[in-house]
Amino acid sequence: METEDEAIVKARAFSGFQRKKVLYFPGDSSSHLIGRALKRKAIKEKNLGFGQLYLLKDKVILYQSVGAPVAVLSLEGLVSSGAKEIILLGFCGSLNSKFQMKSVASISKAFSEEGTSKHYFSQKKYFKPSFALKNKIEKILRSFHLPFSEGSLVSTDAPCRETKTWLEQKQKKGIDLVDMETSAVFALAEFRSIESAALMIVSDELWRGKWIKGFSDPGLDAQIEQYFLPFL
Repeated sequence: METEDEAIVKARAFSGFQRKKVLYFPGDSSSHLIGRALKRKAIKEKNLGFGQLYLLKDKVILYQSVGAPVAVLSLEGLVSSGAKEIILLGFCGSLNSKFQMKSVASISKAFSEEGTSKHYFSQKKYFKPSFALKNKIEKILRSFHLPFSEGSLVSTDAPCRETKTWLEQKQKKGIDLVDMETSAVFALAEFRSIESAALMIVSDELWRGKWIKGFSDPGLDAQIEQYFLPFL
């Protein structure tokens, strides 16, 4: 929904990439499993310089636009192209021992510590997914007998400033996970009156107060195969 303070700069539509459904993959595994699948399935592709678009029969894919500003810049173009639904399939860090490496979370709410969402909602800090789309994703997972948990998340622009004090503050607030895009995507979707939801695979752990990386774990590809690729 537009505010009275109408934007001067308007997002340009991406010609030839008009689809109502968008899948957004901010990242990939070290084997580039998602990217290789997209190369096989795409009808056509477009290099944005800050990410890649892939056109499929019934949807368009935004791939590797990392961080809230780039994600929203890209997605604004897709909204101008007719997008009505954004599913974010991404990777996150765990701030809660409940979420072990390679576990999967359906995001129930996202707390904004990125600098993009405030330009859409200056006073809001928490953003929620679209209830219907979140339920649709979870129904698909259950149909494949794939386990998942609900989790809250914080999105940050500065992962190298995830300090021990920062971690303790988030844990006290009951925030389970961290990424760089989700809150901004939810804010954009709410502002533009479209649907959005997010499904995350835990790729690294911070909850112990030290960083344990799992990006190169071969088990990550197995999770991508089961949880993400069926959405293509």
